[in-house]
Amino acid sequence: MESKNKFYFAITGVALVVIFWIWYASTNPVNEQALVTFLSVEELLDDGYSDRVRLGGLVEDGSIQLDKNNYMTCQFELKEGDYLLPVQYTGIRPDLFKDGAEIIIEGVFTNGVFEADILQTKCASKYEGDLRDANSYNLEEVSI
Repeated sequence: MESKNKFYFAITGVALVVIFWIWYASTNPVNEQALVTFLSVEELLDDGYSDRVRLGGLVEDGSIQLDKNNYMTCQFELKEGDYLLPVQYTGIRPDLFKDGAEIIIEGVFTNGVFEADILQTKCASKYEGDLRDANSYNLEEVSI
């Protein structure tokens, strides 16, 4: 075999291996949480997804209830537009989790309840600004 043909054969082999690896890695993620669909509450309720999904919305005022036996578990309602979705979350709640907070949750919708295992809050605008300027801190807004 000529050296020129060996070179083209080697390049073709490397290209095929790379293409196969990209295809395999994208269709078989290591973690099932790697590929999650982001839906609206309306889409979830209308289509009845049973797969793992991600949702966003606001915590309905007055809906947060802590479990008396396990303070790591709470129930609340996620509000998006006119839609309310009952949510059960087990885990550590972020400090900014409260009534009216903008959140993103991830989990599975079963039996009319969204069982979330990931809860993230969006940072409030009061945290924006230049952190190097001590005069921009508004400590009166901080509640203990």
